Formats: sequence, C-alpha cells, structure tokens
Amino acid sequence: MKCQACGKHPAVTHVKTITNGELAEFSLCAECARRLGYGNLFAELGRGLGILGLQPEAEERCRCGTVWEDIVRTGRVGCPECYRTFYDRLLPVVQRIHGSVRHRGKVPGGNLPRPAAPAEKGMLLVKRQQLREAIDAEKFEDAAVLRDEIRALEGKTE
Repeated sequence: MKCQACGKHPAVTHVKTITNGELAEFSLCAECARRLGYGNLFAELGRGLGILGLQPEAEERCRCGTVWEDIVRTGRVGCPECYRTFYDRLLPVVQRIHGSVRHRGKVPGGNLPRPAAPAEKGMLLVKRQQLREAIDAEKFEDAAVLRDEIRALEGKTE
C-alpha cells in the first residue's frame, strides 16, 4: 500500500483518528509520518529518557533476550515478560498511546448472551414459583402455560 499523503513511498504507519465521532484511517510512509508528527513513540521515549529521569541500565535483558533498544527500534516487545522487565520505561509509552494504562477495550465473550435484567430475573422467579404451585395443585394446563412463559422469558435473557 502506498502512502496516502505523498503517494510515492510504501506506507509503514497506519493512523486511526476520531474527530467529532467520525473514524478516519490513513496510511503514511515513514517520512510523511515523521513530518505530520506520527513518529515512533518508542523511539521518542528512548531519546527522551533523560527528561523522564529514567536512565537505561547497561544491557538490561528480558528472559527472551530482548533489550530496551530492540523495543525502541521495532516498537514491539519480545514477550509478556518484557512488560515486567521494562515496566518503568513502557508505562509512560502505553499511557501516552492509549491515554490510560487500564484496558478499556472489548471484553472477551462479547457475543455471549447478556445476563438477565433484575426485573426479568424477578419475573422468572415468580413464574417458577407459580409453576411449582400449579404442579403441586395438579393444575397441569396452568402449568403448561407457565412453562411456556418461563421459556419465553429465558429466551429473552439469553
């Protein structure tokens, strides 16, 4: 894919912005990304460690063999343990990129049935109690109606 700004070089940076609720996506080459202020945040942080009061230790390595310079150069960590090893240096970057260090994205299982609303749960409890009473009183036609109502409510909550 070519850079959408200059149309000459291959795109290496993909930017998503939300302005007035509208999502805009575009792809830029390294030169246009730098010119427009979308540089490598890891590289910027790597150069600005002194400003943050963090001095990199000489060749601190993660168990996977990754050093901080690898992360700065590639913009990628080597393994989950890298987040612990380079925590003090990664935290400001993650905070700057995402605006927070807490995950606020999708929750696993987002397509699972939603839990029943409190009113629906209460209605289910009442209907189930009425069903038990109808069965105990041997009012089987009433019980069949209640059974169908319970199934309909359960289908609504799933």
